[in-house]
Amino acid sequence: MPEHSSKHRRGPPHEKPAAAEFFQRVAELLAAGDPQAARLLPELDRFPDFAPGWLLIGEVMLRAERREAALLALRRALVGRVATAALSHRIGQRFVQLGCFEPAADAFRKALSVAPDYAAAWYSLGLALQDMQRHGAAAEAYRAALRLQHRSHEAAFNLGVALQDDGRLEEALDAYAEALRLKPGAFARIAQALISSPTGRLWLRPSALRRDLESRLGATLGA
Repeated sequence: MPEHSSKHRRGPPHEKPAAAEFFQRVAELLAAGDPQAARLLPELDRFPDFAPGWLLIGEVMLRAERREAALLALRRALVGRVATAALSHRIGQRFVQLGCFEPAADAFRKALSVAPDYAAAWYSLGLALQDMQRHGAAAEAYRAALRLQHRSHEAAFNLGVALQDDGRLEEALDAYAEALRLKPGAFARIAQALISSPTGRLWLRPSALRRDLESRLGATLGA
């Protein structure tokens, strides 16, 4: 058989393990503060699309509190080839740690493009959107998370917060009622959320709020 032109190849079969080993070595040197790491860093560009490796470097830089270096590595990870939704989700979580919610949301969406039923990615996307004050979009992300993980109190509660901040109080109360059903001990947290937002509502008697939430479920939730 004729040989294939090298320009159509994605790299030799051993490229991935070689990349993984090299990134691991550089990460260990960086973590140890070994000056040899600085000499090896430029060689990482031989593997521009190896997302797991760039994520590893980003995490080392994050632990060392080298923010700009961490961001640079994480951006390389985000645009690289990612084999799993879990890896994209992890990249997004690291961006969140750095307070960079826009690229975090991009990473969570990338995870969902691979695994649309990934409840944790929907929930994380909701948090990132909420931090960007995109309350309506955050609510839709929380709805998706709750559909996939219907016993998630946190998804129901944050759905209520997002809807409330979006000015949709009646829908928010329905979500809070579901959150209370899932975790009856969360009543005080829900009451606090309702009075903390400019779009909230003040109940002078907690019992009246509890009755309102119970009526939305059509059943008594208990004290």
